[in-house]
Amino acid sequence: MKKIILSAAILVLILTTAFNSVNAASAQAEERVIVLFKDKVDKDLIANNGGKINRELRNIPAVSISVPSVALQGLSRNPNIELIEKDSIVKVEGQVSDWGIDDVKAPVAWNSGYTGTGVKIAVVDTGISLSHSDLSVAGGASFVAYTNSYNDDNGHGTHVSGIIGARNNDIGTIGVAPDSDLYAVKVLDSSGSGYLSDVIAGIDWAITNQMDIINLSLGSTTDSPTLHQAVDKAYNNGTLVVAAAGNSGLINGNGDTVEYPAKYDSAIAVAAVDSSNIRASFSSTGPKVEVSAPGVSIYSTYLNNGYARMSGTSMATPYTTGILALLKQQNPALTNIELRDKLDQNVVDLGAAGRDTLTGYGLIQAQAQPVESNKTVISVTTDKDSYLKGETVTVEATVKDSNLIALNGATVNLTITSPSGSQTNAVQTTDSSGTVVFNIATNKKTKIGTYNINVQSSLSGYSSSNATTQYTIN
Repeated sequence: MKKIILSAAILVLILTTAFNSVNAASAQAEERVIVLFKDKVDKDLIANNGGKINRELRNIPAVSISVPSVALQGLSRNPNIELIEKDSIVKVEGQVSDWGIDDVKAPVAWNSGYTGTGVKIAVVDTGISLSHSDLSVAGGASFVAYTNSYNDDNGHGTHVSGIIGARNNDIGTIGVAPDSDLYAVKVLDSSGSGYLSDVIAGIDWAITNQMDIINLSLGSTTDSPTLHQAVDKAYNNGTLVVAAAGNSGLINGNGDTVEYPAKYDSAIAVAAVDSSNIRASFSSTGPKVEVSAPGVSIYSTYLNNGYARMSGTSMATPYTTGILALLKQQNPALTNIELRDKLDQNVVDLGAAGRDTLTGYGLIQAQAQPVESNKTVISVTTDKDSYLKGETVTVEATVKDSNLIALNGATVNLTITSPSGSQTNAVQTTDSSGTVVFNIATNKKTKIGTYNINVQSSLSGYSSSNATTQYTIN
């Protein structure tokens, strides 16, 4: 069956190489799609409609199938099927201590005995070079059709892996977490292409094999409900999911250009900065940007036992994965949510105070020892991303100290800025769980557009902090 390259294809994000997506109409009578069931996969239903299962997932009720085009309309009306989406093509875009190692203060953690020991990391990519002298691969899996080997035949996955965990030896370079356990999850082929369902299968494998962290140095401008469910499932199972924010940012930093899966709440969206800690001109921007990391001219492992320099949010992402591995070793009892909070609060603020749309909370930093509980750390969410007129917008803010202990009695100031620039303000005090909830009513006169939320916390004896998010009225 001829593969169809779609504009919805996920692109691995490397600045040095770019590919144009191509839309092609298929004259084939058969199509390759992903079918997401509401409860469990009905293999008989697929077979009765002339379909062939290409891949079945373990943790979500979805399959990749090849099926006659004429059967799709009937399948889409089946009450047991949640949705059907194209199984798109995924494509690649593009001992010396790299400058980024010092920038994120990795040696501070090393000197305290934290090197990522015992932390399992799934690099969902093109594989990892199994013969590289500077890398040690603990295991893995291949989801491409032509090989069962997870050896890298492209180079991208090897470069990403070296940033995370190149060994501390007498050769080459060193990764942020040199003693972490790297698992090669090969979902892209030698040309850097692969099916969306293979990426989802790679995440599914990481869930089944209880990975601590999943590194996704890839992204797409198009949302995939099945990919979204897979990322959510991983996060809800206790796995940290780290994803590249994207390389589609405008030079002036305007607009919301963060890509998927980084745009999902269950993923940590990572932006890129250069050696002067200035946002890289290509780095995607928007309210979902969570943190930033080195991503320009990064030196790391490559094919043929070699090394190369690359740029992109693909490089910033494994820096963040490495820092999380150090935090995980240092704080083994913390949940993935608590580790994420620690990542967000232990940063160098690079832009506007608090979280901003260019560099998120700021530049990630390794930590030598737990910080003192002398400042508030606030987070904010809405119960949905978009609302219809007449619905109630629920805004929840949580305030903790620097050790992630809930703060009772903290003051939370809420400011909502409408599309026209007018502002609504409210104030509440946190309860024993450190939480406040604001319910914002809308009606038929409410303006359509994007509303920006800013919350600021304060408590006697603690420094204040703020956080932002947004929602849309349709």
